Amino acid sequence: MQTEALVGALFLLFVVQVIGTHLQVKEYKRAVRELHKRGNVGIGSRRRKLGPSNIVVIACNSSGEILEGRIMQGMTILSRFRPIEGIAGRTIYDLHAEYASLPEKRRVHYKGHLQALDALITRLGDQQTV
Repeated sequence: MQTEALVGALFLLFVVQVIGTHLQVKEYKRAVRELHKRGNVGIGSRRRKLGPSNIVVIACNSSGEILEGRIMQGMTILSRFRPIEGIAGRTIYDLHAEYASLPEKRRVHYKGHLQALDALITRLGDQQTV
């Protein structure tokens, strides 16, 4: 009887995990779609084995001015995207230089931001050469 209860509990946890993952993917797609309507989108992530990870989505116009940024941060399936304060109106080049000049210990925190900015810089560089 205890074995069936344990298997049932594990199955229930598995089902909750699958539902939570589905909801997070849906939230991710919604955020990317909304920001893509505003302009070019760069996406980055900071993954950790233990502790909170994050996903960063930044939108900019064709001149590199940041229109909006969002971050999903946390360890649970309940995490949602929230706005990144203080980056709208800045350029991707200035913000990248600011993050890159931070000491290594602090720069690690902005790894997802740097990846998103690198993606945007690459995309805009490709657009200017076309």
